[in-house]
Amino acid sequence: MDEVRQACAVCPPEVLEAILRQSFARDIEEIRLRNGQSISVTVRGEERKIQSPVVTGQWLEDTIARATGHAVFSAQHMLKNGFVTVAGGHRLGICGTAIVHGDEISGFKEISSVNLRIARQIGGIASKTADALWLNPRSALIIGAPGVGKTTLLRDLIRQLSDRFSFRIGVADERMELGASFNGRPQFDLGTHTDVLSGMRKETAVEYLLRTMSPQWIAVDEITAAEDIETMLRASYCGVSFLATAHAADREDLRHRELYRRLLSCGIFENLVTIRRDRTVVTERMST
Repeated sequence: MDEVRQACAVCPPEVLEAILRQSFARDIEEIRLRNGQSISVTVRGEERKIQSPVVTGQWLEDTIARATGHAVFSAQHMLKNGFVTVAGGHRLGICGTAIVHGDEISGFKEISSVNLRIARQIGGIASKTADALWLNPRSALIIGAPGVGKTTLLRDLIRQLSDRFSFRIGVADERMELGASFNGRPQFDLGTHTDVLSGMRKETAVEYLLRTMSPQWIAVDEITAAEDIETMLRASYCGVSFLATAHAADREDLRHRELYRRLLSCGIFENLVTIRRDRTVVTERMST
């Protein structure tokens, strides 16, 4: 519940009041404010409307102002990606009319909706996976359907490899979700031997970490492009191991996706960690 209260600090007070009336408030994963509609929340992957006042354009503007510390200009580097990371590591996603210069989005206007994703750190969920990687300290790929907790598991795995086994880990936190750095300090505990590089594209961040921090492991969230794979392949020649996530329900789903077939053919990953829909975690050798 503390995480929900903290996240709602960027919202109008009416939002927190409506949320706290819900018996399932502590389980809320996302809060959506859509202009002209009542508040929606996501619980265990299911979106549902709750009884609340109708969201107004002023609510949306006020929420973004609070999230950026009333300094929208200084937060443009995040806004152009469609989200802002706020205190506690919570992330405010934004929809509206994009402001485009050339081929790049520089920001948004006429905001139509926002989505506040509640960030939680769950300690201990990666213990068995960490044990398996201690026995076979090679790159590990975490897969699962959207919303099953891949990033949460990856976050705890980074912490455990860092604290329990003293591995040096570099985190390429492109979307500022793993460390969720705020005012220069990660909002999540990623371990005492971990360095976090935020807001930089994966291909640039991985090379930067190799040159400057000499990591034994590099962690990235969400492999989504061929460039990500090529970057990891080049870095693997330097002896670094990877922790990464990908959207695939299971091993067979992974094989059927063109991008991930390339990933498998590279042989970067020796360990496969699957999060099933019931949230159970299975760690196995990729070759099995």
